[in-house]
Amino acid sequence: MPMKILVTGITGRVGANVARHFLQQGHSVRGFVWPGDRQSEKLKQIGAEIIEGDLSSSADVKAAAEGQEVILHLGAAFQAGGPFTPEQYFDTNVKGTFNVLEAALGLGENLKHVILTSTDATMSKYPPEGIPDPIKEDSLPLSTTDWYGYTKVLDEHLVDRYVRHENLRATVIRFSNVWGAGEVLDFGQFHLKTFMNQFRNRTDPEGKAAFEEMSAAYKGEPHLVVACDRNGRPWKKQMIEVREIVHAYDKAVGNSATFGKVYQLASKEPFTWDEVVPYIAERTGAPVTRVNLPMNPTFYEYDLSAARNDFGYNPTMSVQEIIDDALRFRESGSGEIIPTQV
Repeated sequence: MPMKILVTGITGRVGANVARHFLQQGHSVRGFVWPGDRQSEKLKQIGAEIIEGDLSSSADVKAAAEGQEVILHLGAAFQAGGPFTPEQYFDTNVKGTFNVLEAALGLGENLKHVILTSTDATMSKYPPEGIPDPIKEDSLPLSTTDWYGYTKVLDEHLVDRYVRHENLRATVIRFSNVWGAGEVLDFGQFHLKTFMNQFRNRTDPEGKAAFEEMSAAYKGEPHLVVACDRNGRPWKKQMIEVREIVHAYDKAVGNSATFGKVYQLASKEPFTWDEVVPYIAERTGAPVTRVNLPMNPTFYEYDLSAARNDFGYNPTMSVQEIIDDALRFRESGSGEIIPTQV
């Protein structure tokens, strides 16, 4: 049955692709955007209804939610769109989420589902030795202190309150770091210059030595790096591609097994720098240098069994496939890939 779906943050790279998917499936999609958002016209052209307003305004959010059956709350102030003040983070992310949940509650029995988009930035994932075991939704405390991640912690608590006290049909979905079309090739931690900039002003002997080693090897852009910890163990990470997020929303929306729960989303498998970076170097011809970095490493992966078991989340793309698609997208401007913006 066709549903009426409100998407906040519809002009973002995730929101736009989620909206397009549901429109293609025959659903009615309404987007809630900042006044004057220049991307709104693109969404109108593919069939979305656009309503302008401010997430921090309860009246604006209530008006946008009127008559809807599903709310996908992706709108937020986050690092890449800033800079934002602490007050702006709080007003948009916390008060905005409160307003969305209140509006959802006001829909009564017409509401089929509200899904809050959260982030793995709620968790501290960079201890000195990395994290050896796959991370489950409750493996780590929600202990971040940066404003974006911290406001998402508060958002998750708000959802929990509305589920337990109001029986709201609500779910939290956390993303790992997101790659859109072509973005894997520009991922900063695959590039030597990123770490040169980080270590440029280090005054400790380890830091100075690492900077000198990188500077001596650097051949100009692009120059890739196999990042390793102090002991030479390659870094490990688990990202997610936009198409996998679209797949997750397709499977989760309206699924009662998800109500009241939190899910981590990521790609089907983690990758290590020593398998992925040489692959990019081979395909692009860029030089690559292996460096042991005297800093807390990136070394973690996720346990996705909750999402797999409860709503059939089944990511299929390997990092190599994402890289191949990114190269095709960059070379042709198209390729078999969903663009980051519709």
